[in-house]
Order: sequence, then structure tokens, then C-alpha cells
Amino acid sequence: MITMNTMPSRRNASEINSEARTSILIHKYLHRPYKLHTVDHGGDGPSIILLHGLASSSQNWRNLIPLLKPHYRCITIDLIGFGESPKPQWYDYTLEDHVHNVHAAIKNLDLEDSFILVGHSLGSLIATRYARIHQQHVNRLILLSPPVYMPLDLIDKRSARQRTSLYLRAYRFLRTHKRVTPENVLKMVKILPITKMLVLNRATWVPFIRSLEQCIENQTIIEDIAIVHAPVDIFYGRFDEVIVPYNIKQLAHFRDVHLHPLSVDHIVGKRYAKSVARLLNSEV
Repeated sequence: MITMNTMPSRRNASEINSEARTSILIHKYLHRPYKLHTVDHGGDGPSIILLHGLASSSQNWRNLIPLLKPHYRCITIDLIGFGESPKPQWYDYTLEDHVHNVHAAIKNLDLEDSFILVGHSLGSLIATRYARIHQQHVNRLILLSPPVYMPLDLIDKRSARQRTSLYLRAYRFLRTHKRVTPENVLKMVKILPITKMLVLNRATWVPFIRSLEQCIENQTIIEDIAIVHAPVDIFYGRFDEVIVPYNIKQLAHFRDVHLHPLSVDHIVGKRYAKSVARLLNSEV
């Protein structure tokens, strides 16, 4: 009986290890992209592709999509590591990794024309890098609550420099402290308001901490947005828990970048969604 009960588990472990080795071979050494969970929500008009934020999913857009569908074809993509997309635990989750997989997902859509690219939080950093690399595909870039953390020595305003430093230290603590787990991170709402927006579990923990380090802490949005050719609209909330308004305002110095401050927080709630839809729908 003992032998019969243990044999299947050994086979399962062997199968899992084999699948992991195959995945690493295909996606690491052959650099093949993963197939991301993509949903075409339909709608009439030009295409809009939406990228959600850190440790979130395409549910992030539930308030915005109904407002856009009368005028746009809305498409959502779950980023690698989150939502219903694959969550490889060996992956690095660099900005290049995210863009690589998003580009493959967009290519599979066979869009005939260029599109509007919308990103929220982490998704805004990925969207900006995508628009920099694939200029011919993006005709407009919409960034919602981009977590712009400039190098501290480039921030002239003392309060903004202190706030930026505080966020970066907090993120580093989440990544490196041995006692930090997905469960107790979600209990830290009073200390780190960002945690109330996260969908964290054992499967998303590695994608979360690695994307946090590789894309948000070591970000390149300043360099990327300087090269983007498409017009850029940036929305941000005055009550946002994780952004530094001073840093975002520095992006307005670049060509064809327009800022839209709102009386909202970081989440794309109903009021936030209405403001974004109002701008996009008014220009159809």
C-alpha cells in the first residue's frame, strides 16, 4: 500500500520537473515568449490595448471598458506572472521580459492598424518601453498613475526626494526581509497603503518581488518617454498613495506630454475611469 501511494507522487514530481526543464529550455534559452491571457472585449472603432498594474489583472479595467466600448475595440492582457497568464518561478521579470511577452500577445491579435496603448502603474512603465521600441504600432500612449521614481540626486525638491526615498526603501524591505510573506504583506495596509491594491499569493509572489525590483525600483521611464514619438497623456491622482506628483510633473517637459491631475487615489475606480473615458471619447 505504501508503495502504491507513493508511486504516483514520484511520477508527478518527475513530470513537473520535466515540464519545468522544458519551459526553461523554450523560454529562457530559445527566448520564446509565453502565451499571455488576452481578452478581446469587442467594441466599435480603433483598438485600445490595456496593461494592468503590479500584482493585479485585467479586472483592473472593469470600470473603464464599458465606457470605452461604444467608441473603441478594447483588448486586455494579463502580464506575465499575474492574472490568468503563466507564472514561471524561475523568470527574471525584467522590463524587457514583460515587453517581449506583451509584444508577442499583440502580434497574435493581427491588428491591421496602430493602436492606443494604456498602462496603469507597473503597466505604464511597460507601455512606455513598448512604445519606445515599437514606435510604428502605437499612435497614442495613455499612462495612469505611473510610479515615477527618479534618481534621488536629480530631484531638486527636498520633500519629493524624501518621499521617493521612502517608497524605494519600503519596496526594498518587502523584497529582502526574510519574514515577509504574501500573507503578512497583505496585513501591512496601515504601513504601506499600496498593499490594499495587490492580489498576492504563493504563485504571484516571485513575479511580484522581481517585477518590483526590475521594473519599478530600477525603472527607465524618463529615458523611454524622451524617445517616444506618440503623444502621451498622463493621469494621476492627488490622493494617490504610491506616486510622487513632483516627479510626474517633470515628464511634462518632454515633447507632446500632457498631464491630467485628478482628485482620485491609485485605483482605477469609477471617477478615475470616467475622466479617462471623457478625454478619449471626446476625440473620436
